[in-house]
Amino acid sequence: MVREDDLRATFSALHQEEAPPRATTAAGLIQRGQAVRSRRRTIAVVGSGLATVGVVALALAVLPAAAPVDPATPGPSPTTTTTTSQVPPPSSSPVSVEPPETKAPTNTSPQSTKIEQPPATPPSSAPPGTSAPVTKPPTSSTGQPVSTSPSTTR
Repeated sequence: MVREDDLRATFSALHQEEAPPRATTAAGLIQRGQAVRSRRRTIAVVGSGLATVGVVALALAVLPAAAPVDPATPGPSPTTTTTTSQVPPPSSSPVSVEPPETKAPTNTSPQSTKIEQPPATPPSSAPPGTSAPVTKPPTSSTGQPVSTSPSTTR
């Protein structure tokens, strides 16, 4: 057995020596953690940039170039039928059919305010038995005559 005195002497000798330096400190742990985090962030940014460039390059290489699109032309319609007579659809209210009114062309050139009316009786130079047609010159909505001759102003 070991004597108790020998143990005390060994412990007192060890106690008088300085402790060995510690390999890890709090400041060292913080520095190493920041360095690892910075390295991982750099790797992530560079990796995602390279992946984006790769996807764009692959898409440009694989996808065909866009050709101009021709406008579509309408094809034959399967619902069109040919009829020989055109019959208007029946309506429930009576409708009178009147011919459309024809309007005389209006002249925008200035005109005199004197209105010439043609004679109401046939001219005396007309042969007997024939009558010359009586016509009134066309008038505008204000009652002024409208010139039927071509305008010379441009």
